[in-house]
Amino acid sequence: MALAYTFGGGMAMEAPGRALYDSFPAIRDWFAQVAEWTGVSPDRILTEDFTAAFHSGDVSAHPDLRFVAEARQAAYSIGIADVLADRGIRPDIIGGSSLGFQIGATIAGAIDRREFFEYLRHATSSPLHPEGEPPQGIAVCVVPHDEGVEGFIGGRAGVDLACEIGQFIDGRNGMYMFSGYVDALRELAAEKPAGLVNVVTVLGGGHSPLQQFRHDWIAPHVAGMTFTDPAVPLVSGLSDRKLTTAGEVRADLLANSITTTRMAHVIRGLEREGTQLALVLGVSSGAGMFVFPFQVFPVVAPADFEAVGSAVYEAGIPLGAR
Repeated sequence: MALAYTFGGGMAMEAPGRALYDSFPAIRDWFAQVAEWTGVSPDRILTEDFTAAFHSGDVSAHPDLRFVAEARQAAYSIGIADVLADRGIRPDIIGGSSLGFQIGATIAGAIDRREFFEYLRHATSSPLHPEGEPPQGIAVCVVPHDEGVEGFIGGRAGVDLACEIGQFIDGRNGMYMFSGYVDALRELAAEKPAGLVNVVTVLGGGHSPLQQFRHDWIAPHVAGMTFTDPAVPLVSGLSDRKLTTAGEVRADLLANSITTTRMAHVIRGLEREGTQLALVLGVSSGAGMFVFPFQVFPVVAPADFEAVGSAVYEAGIPLGAR
């Protein structure tokens, strides 16, 4: 039986508040270190809400919005993992999609923590689209299973499947992210019932062949980063293979911007490794929304730390043997 840590993609737009920060000295010390590396104060991470800017369409908010939101998600997830480690709870395997994979690789020691935040700063400073080309964006969509992704897109040019986020527990729908030209995404939204397709322009695109320019922007920086073999195996959303070497982690980090990422890959990879319980770490979690073939336990609030030991015990995972 295995204990997994799992991380979804995306970033933390809502202000998470001070509860974790005030409860755990380890998290306060860690946020101070993140602030030293990034120049982003703990107060911004804790209290600044980006929800309105995210939906405004004002691209001038990028790249600061994206960097702080991604740094917030990463800082919280890593800080939670540190508090769990202090309590003797460590994963047998880690899985994540998109930013979640990058966070997981950092927790596993495959990416140096400081280098990871430097990478986020560089990656989020990329242009939103190549000069002279149409603007790109993303659309978060609820897709009925009986329609399917291909049927939902309808062969539309300029729109790619970027991310399979999860399958809802209702058994009838899945959540997906599409990436492409803004005009094409808006045309798709106009054809669907209201609220089914939500187009976001402030972040540009992602996980799409149209993002080759961003891949090329990131590649020289990644070439200068230090990677080591992860201390525990990793599963990436780019495939359900198990990553055990520094070279494999580097390759997936580099391919992330131009390749569709799927939580289904993560789930299959974790299931294959015998995952009995997955702890979902971070300030945003879909653990209660989506289907998992194993138990999931979100760790997002101080009270969760009091219950997580019991969850691990009840799953039959012996901490002493780890």
